[in-house]
Amino acid sequence: MPMYEFGCPDCGTVTTELCRAGENGELLTCVDCGHAGLMKKISGFANLGVSGGSGGRNCSPGCRGNCTGCH
Repeated sequence: MPMYEFGCPDCGTVTTELCRAGENGELLTCVDCGHAGLMKKISGFANLGVSGGSGGRNCSPGCRGNCTGCH
């Protein structure tokens, strides 16, 4: 089963859950505030073997290879 990230709409806590591909988060509960019904987040791609991760593009300072904050 794949891992997905879910965010709490009340407190903003992001948790990672191992679940079925069709899971939408409505049955999950926030580990911090207890809110029922989390929102599925879109995760960024990370290539841990490539320094900078730019693929030839210009990365922002502090990119650290995953490019989720610079592209």
